[in-house]
Amino acid sequence: MQKILLICALLAAMAAQASAADRCNAHGAVVTQTDGTVLYLGKNCDAARKGGGTGRWWNAASFLGVNIDGQAYMVTEEIDCLPFCENSF
Repeated sequence: MQKILLICALLAAMAAQASAADRCNAHGAVVTQTDGTVLYLGKNCDAARKGGGTGRWWNAASFLGVNIDGQAYMVTEEIDCLPFCENSF
């Protein structure tokens, strides 16, 4: 059931997709979404949001799914510095 809710939330989050403004660093990548939300995606599949909140990210078919404290985000740009992460929910 949690997976179904997460998928629905991801589809709803499509309006707030990430822009191409991504930056790689020693810990992973920083992605700024079109609505100004800043996401920190770690090399260990961990995720955080500027202003608070932590969670996980994973590779999907054509995007990166991000879940931070029950809030779903979608990153559609390819970020080469991140490893492949499986959905472990």
